[in-house]
Amino acid sequence: MTTRTTRRSQHDNDVKSDDEIPAFKFNGKTYATYQEMVNAKRKRNQDMLEAAGLLKPPQPPLYTTSVTSNKRNKNKQTQLKAAPQQPSRRSSRLSQSEKPNYKEVSTFIEQQAAIVKKRPRTTTTESRIVSPSPVATPAPPAANSVRSINIDTKTLVLGEKGLLGQMMEYTGKEYVINESFALAAYPDDQKRLAGSRLSFNKYCGVQEFKNAIFLWINLGSKDNPVVNDFLDNAQQVSWFGGSRMHDESPVIHKLLKMGKQNDDTGGSDKSHSDIILWCRRYQTDTKKFTPYVCFGRLTYHSHIPQSHPLKFIWNLVDHDGMKNHSDMAVRERFAAFTT
Repeated sequence: MTTRTTRRSQHDNDVKSDDEIPAFKFNGKTYATYQEMVNAKRKRNQDMLEAAGLLKPPQPPLYTTSVTSNKRNKNKQTQLKAAPQQPSRRSSRLSQSEKPNYKEVSTFIEQQAAIVKKRPRTTTTESRIVSPSPVATPAPPAANSVRSINIDTKTLVLGEKGLLGQMMEYTGKEYVINESFALAAYPDDQKRLAGSRLSFNKYCGVQEFKNAIFLWINLGSKDNPVVNDFLDNAQQVSWFGGSRMHDESPVIHKLLKMGKQNDDTGGSDKSHSDIILWCRRYQTDTKKFTPYVCFGRLTYHSHIPQSHPLKFIWNLVDHDGMKNHSDMAVRERFAAFTT
């Protein structure tokens, strides 16, 4: 039981004083301070718990903070210098079998690491050259595929309703494909595919027909990783192959063969070509592309082998026909696209 009393000086026994000194009592003992009394209570509780067997002995600390950095470093060095433990085999069946030679495995790993280290590093120039991947044989085209259609390129470009210098009425490659099919496809193909929807790859920069090729070019677009441009007073144009195209790609072989065929025929028509160029221009005011414009036929001038992407320079066969066209709208359009 705790009580609180006040003590007074002997010479003030008969006189009331304003200064009083507190005293604290617990279990018949008097304590000068409150803290001493609290400590006595804690010791009493501790003794009671210990007598009842409820007080557990102090546990050792899980983590020691007194280890110095030098001692930790010495322990690490001792572990590194210690010999590696050999694997133990506790199974009776495995203990009777032949133990593997781990030294041979370690020697093999060291030999392989030495071989990799001796390999010459690839130079910057070599890294730009693309190793051709195995050439897969193109699958036969579907019945409605554009690759199964023959088209008369002269009729398409220079016929009575030829499209040289003309801008399509609607945007997109599909409209160009359908208009070209209706205007210049061979009669057998038009009869065979009448009313069918033609199949083609709208994401590729080149579209194969059975006997011709369309090349697509974007002008003025800031998002293009490559820049297509007209050269030599718009008598030539640059074109880049797709990211998956290389020197051995079948479509590249076909382009080279068609682009150079006028040099090998020896005929009277030196400007003959079945490669047709279609261009569209990015408009900054509307932030959209114009419909495609037919820039006529192309012949091969040059290209950079083993480049990535493959870069070609083509000759515009119908350059003079567009520049001096009887339709002023064609002349102005040609000047706007090439300057």
